[in-house]
Amino acid sequence: MVEPREYPGPVREPVRLVDVDGHGGSVAAMLSRLGAGAFQGRKLGEAFAAWKRMIDGSTLICAGLAGSMASAGLWPLLTWLVERGYVDLVVSTAANVTEDLLEQRGVSFYRVDPDHVDDRALWEKGFYRFYDHVVSSVEYDRMEDFTGEFFEHLAATWPRPTIAGVRFMHEWGRWLEIRGLGGSIAATCARHGVPLFVPAAHDGPLAEGYRTAKRRGPAVDFFKDYEIALRLMERSMTPERGTSALFLGGGVPKDFIQIIATSVCAIRGGVAASPHVAAIQITTDNTVFGGLSGASVATECISWGKESPDGDNVMVFADVTIALPLLCQGLYEHYGPGHARRKGLVPDEDLRALLEEA
Repeated sequence: MVEPREYPGPVREPVRLVDVDGHGGSVAAMLSRLGAGAFQGRKLGEAFAAWKRMIDGSTLICAGLAGSMASAGLWPLLTWLVERGYVDLVVSTAANVTEDLLEQRGVSFYRVDPDHVDDRALWEKGFYRFYDHVVSSVEYDRMEDFTGEFFEHLAATWPRPTIAGVRFMHEWGRWLEIRGLGGSIAATCARHGVPLFVPAAHDGPLAEGYRTAKRRGPAVDFFKDYEIALRLMERSMTPERGTSALFLGGGVPKDFIQIIATSVCAIRGGVAASPHVAAIQITTDNTVFGGLSGASVATECISWGKESPDGDNVMVFADVTIALPLLCQGLYEHYGPGHARRKGLVPDEDLRALLEEA
């Protein structure tokens, strides 16, 4: 790959929240009004109300992060949610917990017109395209190689032949913090004691890091992740507390969180469902094509016992890059700059013990 000498468009800026004077700013008020409207605007308003009820309540909030939201500049919002305690457990794609490193390493993304861009020219000039924004292929490849240094570090320091995926991600976050990348999603989760599961960790830059690492090990046990997530979520699935889910997109992160509900039901004898008591999904996937990503948390998922028929369930068919900034800005305005919800895992010692076992 060649170093780009000129850039194909202006810089793509990360999405950040805007300070407001006092509480109840304009976005929060608009979202509240949308709930009395129609179509997906109404669903967005309902999602805002449901998310506030999650935050004000005591449920274990599980977040599924699909796609490549980090490259789209949404990673500051995702870390903000973790820092404020608005999510207690995170399941993500590999892209989201690696591509957020690029801007923190000083690499910029550049906007392009997706309908008129020349992809052959981008390849020749050294750019990778994410629909309407591009990044230097050289810098992206360097980021992948950088992850290889973590594999070498882990191989030199981990005392056992295997490691659970959630502990792997915890160590990844701690290592990034030491390397000055504490603003990353993984480092933020590790710092705040939020378990981070990446069931398909090899589907992304970490695979290249593994390939280029001079020393490899330990083996990552992803089935152990299932056991740990099951133990963490099952103890919260009680009448006094319960679990809730926030799905940004669908895919593997959504299914990982959903399947725990069916597993808890099976463990408890299969007589009564053990569903999430509330769920919000924001997706552009359509229900009629039969895929899990589009299966509605307000209807179809109830038949599996994943969501409660009496639950606070909202399905929003919208682009996450539109809906999430509006919802986060609304939450920021509603709760104010200093608010933090720290319900977390109960008790936190359980997570520490599980991570030590892993």
